Amino acid sequence: MRLPEGLVAERTRRMRELSELNADVHRRAMRLVGPLPVPGDLTMQQLRALMEVAKTPGAAGHELGERLGVSAPTASGVIERLVDKGLVRRAADPEDRRIRRVTLTEAGQEQVLAMDSIFGRILGELAQSLTLDDMDLLVRASHALLAALDRVADARA
Repeated sequence: MRLPEGLVAERTRRMRELSELNADVHRRAMRLVGPLPVPGDLTMQQLRALMEVAKTPGAAGHELGERLGVSAPTASGVIERLVDKGLVRRAADPEDRRIRRVTLTEAGQEQVLAMDSIFGRILGELAQSLTLDDMDLLVRASHALLAALDRVADARA
């Protein structure tokens, strides 16, 4: 369905405004709560692999290697170190036992959320200063974002 030109222009203007507001919120949040915590016991390659597993749970080791731009043996070593740290697990693919699928453990999920949750961290700082109307607005906006995420995910499936 093609949108009328005026509606396209207005959506573009609003997306630009949302982007600018998001950048401003991020800058102010960084001043208030600082940068996201990064665990000191993970290498950059391990962090990248952990985030890739979070993004594509159930990927095979060789697929992670391709996404990370490293060889399959290098990816296997990185994954093994994450397994040793209790952040990911490997499991045999039920259809092809030669393939091992990689997923986050509960500890891995917690680690990813801790590194990726500036919203959660800032919300904790702001909880007492938000009015109930502000909270209702944020709840409605969060539901709208979740619905949009579901629509995009469904369209990609």
